[in-house]
Amino acid sequence: MHLPFLLLVLGSSVALRSKVDQHHKVSHVDSNKYSIAAEKKFLLYDVNFGEGFNLRRDVYMRVANTVRLLRESGENWILVLPPWGRLHHWQRMQVALSWRLFFDLESLNRFIPVMEFEDFLDENRPIDQVIYLQHYEEGWGTEYVRKFDERRCLPPADSHYRKENDSKWRGWFYSYEDVQASNFKCVSIQGDSGTLKDLLTHSNFSSMTSVMVDRAETILHENFGDVNYWKARRSMRYSKDLVEAANVFRDKYLDSDDENDDTEMVADWRKERAKRTAKGGPYLGIHWRRRDFLYARHDQLPSIKGTAEILEKLCEKLKLNRIYLATDAPEEEVNELKSYFGKELQVFRFTDTQKYNDGQIAIIDQYLCAHAAHFIGSYESTFTFRIQEDREILGFPISSTFNRLCPDNIPDCEQPPKWKIVYK
Repeated sequence: MHLPFLLLVLGSSVALRSKVDQHHKVSHVDSNKYSIAAEKKFLLYDVNFGEGFNLRRDVYMRVANTVRLLRESGENWILVLPPWGRLHHWQRMQVALSWRLFFDLESLNRFIPVMEFEDFLDENRPIDQVIYLQHYEEGWGTEYVRKFDERRCLPPADSHYRKENDSKWRGWFYSYEDVQASNFKCVSIQGDSGTLKDLLTHSNFSSMTSVMVDRAETILHENFGDVNYWKARRSMRYSKDLVEAANVFRDKYLDSDDENDDTEMVADWRKERAKRTAKGGPYLGIHWRRRDFLYARHDQLPSIKGTAEILEKLCEKLKLNRIYLATDAPEEEVNELKSYFGKELQVFRFTDTQKYNDGQIAIIDQYLCAHAAHFIGSYESTFTFRIQEDREILGFPISSTFNRLCPDNIPDCEQPPKWKIVYK
């Protein structure tokens, strides 16, 4: 069946069931408190397996703004958060991890209503429809337009879901084997959060009360970097447990705290105001991306010795003698890097893998880099980009945030674009 929809773009943007840790109870969000209409509707989504933690955070913002648009149109949509796990870059293959392990759900709910997938299942709600997003087989054509059409399923969609004898559809569903869907469709789409909103309100899907959108990274931001982008981003406060762990580490090893660093934040992100007064702790924060970037971005990375020289010069210039290192480098590379430093430079890392999973350590890394007096990151890394956003929210000067490591042969390489925070 063909779904007729075509709208010229006005402006495009540059996105086995595991038991939950018994030491943590799932934080329940009562969906009834969000009843602004007679009928509640639930939007679920998933992302391509190959996408990493920080790109998935970006996709959350795109989908969250779709829910915002749906609610602004008068429909009572609630976003069901996809459990974390099976991520390509994580060393430990964990599945079905709740969002509250990483983010403050109360803060997320100040932008749009969200609930954990476990809570959705506890209410015994079925998934009425899976919509598998895919690109157009023929490409964009002569001009880029926002559109969607129901099409035949292209690889790998045709192998990701299967219809059982009971006529129900089975798939990955975040590793939950007992979850099924009543209907499945492939839709070719070209567009953004607003396009997805139009798809969900189309007559073919408007009667569904629970819809799962797979390959949600296919859609873009409606307006990248605008006020609603930043509202979604500012709502993504880290979990209080992770913030506390990072703050204890700051105080113990980095002589850093919010009062002295001018990095105190109001409890409710909606009350934040623009500022550029943050000083940060007396240390240099660095995100040093290695592993896959040695192949994908090898011409944009400094050597290990070259990295050490950059950091030494920066510390000397800024009169700092502590470095906080966030990296995916193997231990032998970290040791080599440290071997090039003089005795006056101390290097710190957060490495408590017994208590924290890979994603939690990533957030603690980002938090600590975000609170440094000066930060330098890696070329075209979403991990670095999330740190830059955190620093914009904290109110650091532009010059201390948007910096990157240059390759040995281009010491004055182009620095990253400066995506500044917007409040209005």
